[in-house]
Amino acid sequence: MDNIYSKKPLGRKNDGSSYTAVVVDDSTLSRAALKQILLSLEFNVIYEVDNGGAAVVKLEVPENRPDYLFIDLEMPVMNGIEVLQKVRPILENTKIFMVTSVSDREKVDELIKLGINGYVKKPYDRDTVVRQLHKQAQN
Repeated sequence: MDNIYSKKPLGRKNDGSSYTAVVVDDSTLSRAALKQILLSLEFNVIYEVDNGGAAVVKLEVPENRPDYLFIDLEMPVMNGIEVLQKVRPILENTKIFMVTSVSDREKVDELIKLGINGYVKKPYDRDTVVRQLHKQAQN
């Protein structure tokens, strides 16, 4: 098996620039934890949003579209599935990860059908985030 820590940081493109990322989560602590992990992998977290409705408004602006988008499943205003349904058509090249404490296989299958690239289970564990990102980097 590949050593997932032996190559260039997951947050770096082949040209050396950083991939951009956006974190959408209503929990300040969860946003901070994921942001720290992404920064440690050399991603450029361009902004954070605390609810789904505000995320959709920001993501509709072309300059605000990231390479990677992390969306919490359960949020006020608009949940993660609603956000995904609204933004997936305009974020064709964005890798979208659903963030959830749910490990229900049916729910995960539903999310995959809706166009997520992966999911990260809460509470955050750096190694799990790295594995999910590494899995996407292989595709």
